[in-house]
Amino acid sequence: MALANGHTLLSTELQLPLRIGKKLAEGGQGEIYQVSAAGRSYALKWYHPAQATAEQKGAIAALVKHGPPKGKAGSRFLWPIDLVEESKSGAFGYVMPLLDSSRFATLGQVQAHRKAAPGYGSMCRISFQAASSYKQLHMAGYCYRDISRNNLLFDPHSGDIVICDNDNVGISNQSACQVLGTMENMPPELILNRAVPSTQSDLHALSVLLFELWIWHHPLHGLKEYQVRSWDLPAKIRIYGEEPLFVFDPENDSNRLPEDPEYQTARRRWQQCPPSVQELFLKAFTVGLQQPQQRVTEGQWQRTFLRLQDSMLSCPACRAENFSPPAGNTPADCWHCRSRLVLPPRLLVKHARGSHAFTLLLGKSLSTLFCHPEEEEKARLFGEVNQHPNNAQIWGIRNLTEQSWSIRLPDGSRKEVPPQRSAPLTIGLELDFIGLNGQIVS
Repeated sequence: MALANGHTLLSTELQLPLRIGKKLAEGGQGEIYQVSAAGRSYALKWYHPAQATAEQKGAIAALVKHGPPKGKAGSRFLWPIDLVEESKSGAFGYVMPLLDSSRFATLGQVQAHRKAAPGYGSMCRISFQAASSYKQLHMAGYCYRDISRNNLLFDPHSGDIVICDNDNVGISNQSACQVLGTMENMPPELILNRAVPSTQSDLHALSVLLFELWIWHHPLHGLKEYQVRSWDLPAKIRIYGEEPLFVFDPENDSNRLPEDPEYQTARRRWQQCPPSVQELFLKAFTVGLQQPQQRVTEGQWQRTFLRLQDSMLSCPACRAENFSPPAGNTPADCWHCRSRLVLPPRLLVKHARGSHAFTLLLGKSLSTLFCHPEEEEKARLFGEVNQHPNNAQIWGIRNLTEQSWSIRLPDGSRKEVPPQRSAPLTIGLELDFIGLNGQIVS
């Protein structure tokens, strides 16, 4: 039942008087309206009669009571705020935060050139935040059950994300839900009815989502899908469930990308994809296809994309974002203009899990997020690459902490660097700060 513009509904628990505004969207489960209450704008999802079941109402009530996952990662979910019911008809829906559609984009909008394409730095932030938010959801005992390119939106410039359509979230390994997932993102065991939605099925769907974000293609759409004449349900079951095969499988090329111009973008983007990301995709869509316990975890994605983000460098000719080659490798060429890249110095920091490298580009902020990617709230900026105010040729790392740093210069001498002062950006300089040890290397 469509809601009339100007009609007023009262939310169940918070007693918000919601004034109905324009309809924003419509899908298989219901319609989305912009609503206002006490001078603030929200979104209201109003279920179609066939979807307005007692089970769905109970599921929404449970999500409202529990609240969103904790922390910064949890705040990215457009979580149900309150139930909204119409007593006479029995119709209901729920109110949630309103999405800023002028800022956030779907992958489909980017591919259709209706929104800007994110650069590599933003791609890393989008991917890190997605993995971080779904991990926080899983740690709360939930599974999302419908991770797909339609439910994750991102700011192409900042890399910030929001996750919508959270009304299908449920307890992991419980099957009482109206939606099992988007078939393209469901793992074989769900397609073949051998399992129920769980954290493990979410991990597969997350890998598919990230592959589509980076490669602009589905990981199982190769020759097998290309040769299908009727893309019906039996064909989808065969491609995604019965005979799934990664298009870049190193052992079996029978589902490789066809020699067709429409597949050139996927082939090119795979070639440009960092080796560390390729390695995780290979794991996700080879052994991970049939062995749920071997799937790529959110933490593996987090650490990989954080390392990549902190290793970015700019092409001196065209300013395109590039990834630094692995340590010890010769300088590479820019993916965009093919000019030879100039590798800047790096700050190599040792920590409990190993080491982390920052490329030292002018203006770059250095964060402790690598120490605890699972708890973004604990991350703090500790430094920033700057120039000497009187000599632009002299660069340094400004101390943004509240404690003095201890540095050891290449000649062996030691100095203290108070807060807001800078350590010289000198190859070989060693730096002790906030319980960590780093060294500037070439």
